[in-house]
Amino acid sequence: MVERYVVAIDGSAPSEAALEWAIKRAVREPAPVVLATVHDDEFGAMGREVEDIEARQSARLVSEVAARVRRRLPAADISVAVLEGSVPWALARYVRPSDLLVIGTHKSGFLHGRVLGSRSVQIAAAAPCGVAVVPLADLRFRTGVVAGIDRMQTAGALGAIAAREATARGQELLLLQSVPVPPEGTTVARDRLALAHAVAAAKAACPALVIRSRVTHRPAADALLDAARDKALLLLGPGSSDAARTPIGSVLHEVLLNVNAPVLVARPLAVRELEAVASHDHATLERTR
Repeated sequence: MVERYVVAIDGSAPSEAALEWAIKRAVREPAPVVLATVHDDEFGAMGREVEDIEARQSARLVSEVAARVRRRLPAADISVAVLEGSVPWALARYVRPSDLLVIGTHKSGFLHGRVLGSRSVQIAAAAPCGVAVVPLADLRFRTGVVAGIDRMQTAGALGAIAAREATARGQELLLLQSVPVPPEGTTVARDRLALAHAVAAAKAACPALVIRSRVTHRPAADALLDAARDKALLLLGPGSSDAARTPIGSVLHEVLLNVNAPVLVARPLAVRELEAVASHDHATLERTR
């Protein structure tokens, strides 16, 4: 469950794409929506007057966007937040672990807005909550959810999360795992255990869901981006579910810089919670054998 949708607003086209994505999700899965803009403290180096002008512009921008959203969704819980500081860290300090932070990005990752663009990697790395990165692309005819499975420790959690995302949309789920080409004469059965575990968890979470799975020997980021080209959502786990380590791994980093579909980075807290449940279930099963 999401406690709040926190949407990064900076007036750019990707920001609008992120807002539209968040609104549609909030309608489908209701939760308060916070429109957050960041008054970057770098403007302070240009003098107090410039800093004050920038602060007023930031407040006016987010207030105007909020008024527009309230006219569209009069029953929704909409609020604003004007933050100060370096953009990634200001957003990271503001969000809670149970929030979903929604940011926009240009497809190629080049920086165009004050908040967005290539900073999506920095924001996703800094935020303690789940992060949705929404590209500036036509998503109207996209369908299906694809989830990247990388290791046994998170496979069950990601399978269950992905199944719920697909079920909420009434769409099919593809679970995809990239494994190295095995040496000649060896078996790949062990490499595929994570994918099998993810499939089992997805079926347990949503028995009626149509689930497909695939193993590929292509580089993981290439395979995921190719599979996501016509999908409504690409789900990835954190590089690590350890709160003391960065959630950005090399695959997630490359995907975010070349994003071609909305990417949902599962929050470490959710993954840890589901990992704990999976470990408990496994231990219970072992005791009953």
